[in-house]
Amino acid sequence: MRRVLKFGGTSIVDGERIRNAAECVKRLTDAGDQVVVVVSAQGNETNTLLEAAYDVANSSGDSQDIYRIALLGEEKSARLMCAALKAQNVSAVPFIPTDRDTWPIIIDSDDLSPIAASKINEERSITLRSEKTAQRFRQHVAKHLRVGTVPVVAGFFGLSSTDQLVTLGRGGTDITAFIVGRYIGADEVIIVTDVEGVLSGDPRLTSIKPRLIKELSVEDLEAMGGAGSRVVHPRALRFKTEEVRARIVDYKHLTDLATSGTTILGASQSSIMANSRKLSFVTLVGTNFSRQTGLLAEVVDRLAAANIVVNSLVSCDRFIVIYLEDRFGEEAYKVLHNLVSERRDTFQNITIKGGIGEIRLRSSSFIDEPGVLAEITGLLSSKRINILETVTTLSDIYVYVAWEDLKEAKDSLSIMVDVSPTLFQDA
Repeated sequence: MRRVLKFGGTSIVDGERIRNAAECVKRLTDAGDQVVVVVSAQGNETNTLLEAAYDVANSSGDSQDIYRIALLGEEKSARLMCAALKAQNVSAVPFIPTDRDTWPIIIDSDDLSPIAASKINEERSITLRSEKTAQRFRQHVAKHLRVGTVPVVAGFFGLSSTDQLVTLGRGGTDITAFIVGRYIGADEVIIVTDVEGVLSGDPRLTSIKPRLIKELSVEDLEAMGGAGSRVVHPRALRFKTEEVRARIVDYKHLTDLATSGTTILGASQSSIMANSRKLSFVTLVGTNFSRQTGLLAEVVDRLAAANIVVNSLVSCDRFIVIYLEDRFGEEAYKVLHNLVSERRDTFQNITIKGGIGEIRLRSSSFIDEPGVLAEITGLLSSKRINILETVTTLSDIYVYVAWEDLKEAKDSLSIMVDVSPTLFQDA
C-alpha cells in the first residue's frame, strides 16, 4: 500500500513527538508499505520566523526573502524527520522547495506578495502545473519509493514555473499532502493532527462530549469547512482524488492507526442544480430582530404547527425572509400575519412573493476565487435576468430568480461549473 502521512505542527512539536512519528512510519515500511511524509513547521515556528524577518526588515522586505525565511520552519521539520527515521534504520531523503533540481511540485500563483507577519494562513489563488509536476514525481520521487526510501516533503510552499518560491496559503500543508497523494498514486492520505478526527461539535463549547464521526464525504467536510470547521481546510480537499482514501487521526493514536480517526471518501465535485419545485418567499419587516431572544423560534414554531415546511430562512436586524414551496405560500402568509398583528412592537409588515426559482451552484473553486458573485451577476445581467436574492457559503451559492427565468438562468450559469478550473493545468 502507498500512503502519505502529513504531520501537522503540533504532532511534531518536539523531539519525542518526532520520534513517535518516525516509529509509526517504520512500522508501516516494515509491513511493506511505501510511505511519503509531509511535514509542517513545528508548533508556532512560522510565526516566530516571520516576526524575526519583519523585525529586521522594518515590516517590509522582498517577498522571496520572506518566503525563504518562513520556509526554514518546514525545512527544519523535514530534516529532523529524516534524522529520526534514519535513527530507526529507515532510509529517508528530504525534499525542500529551495532544492530546485529535485523539488517535484510546480505551482504558479498570481499573488507573490510577502506573507503577512500575523496572518500566515491567508488565502492564495494557485494553479498546479500538472504535466511538470507529474514528470518531476516520476523522475525524483518514484525511484525512492521503489527501493523503500521515505521521501520527506516540506509542506506549505511550492516552486513556480520560473523557479520562484510560492506559498500555498491557507491549508497549505494539507494541500501538499493531497498533491503528493495524487502524483504517487497513493491509496491513502493520513492527516495527523491534534484532534481525534471530525467531531459532532467543539468539545470546548459543549457540556456533552461530542461523538467522533467515523466516516464523511468530501461534500460533507466542505460544508463543515464553510461553516467554520478547520480540521481540514476545504481548499485542500480540492486536490483529493476519488480513488484515494483520506483519514484524519490524532497524533496520540499513531499506534492504532488502522482503526482511529475519521475517514473521508469521494472527491470534490462541481455541480449546478435547479430546484424542480416553485418557491415563494415571505418577508417579515420590523426592527431589532437580532436582539430578541426566541424570535426565529417563534416564527418557525408557528409554521410547524400549521404543517408548513421551511425550505430555507435568512434573517438580519430588520428582515426575516422565509423560503418555502409555492403551495405553502398563502397559508404561511396567513399564519405569520397573525404573528405580525400580535407583535406590533416588533413587526411592521409582511409581504409575499411567489413564482420563485432556485439554483444551487457548487464548486470548491469558489472558496478562494475572487469575483464569483460579480461573475454571476454579469452572466445573468447579459441575459436581462434579475436576481431576487443570493445566499452563499464557502463552496455553495444559491441564486433566486423569477420562475420563468429559471431554465435560462441555469443554462447561463452552467459555464461556472462546467468549465474546468485552472487548478490543474498542463504546461
